[in-house]
Amino acid sequence: MAEIIWTREAEYWLKEIYDYIALDNPRAASKLITGIYSKTQLLSEHPEIG
Repeated sequence: MAEIIWTREAEYWLKEIYDYIALDNPRAASKLITGIYSKTQLLSEHPEIG
């Protein structure tokens, strides 16, 4: 299993994306960020797919 390392910049942008979308729809913002983390976990389990 590969290790995923989130940079500070990546964390910053995820928060910015969340904050922007949450202005109109907090549920959608949460769903999007959760989806990004889920897909990232797939990469850690199957690094050859990306």
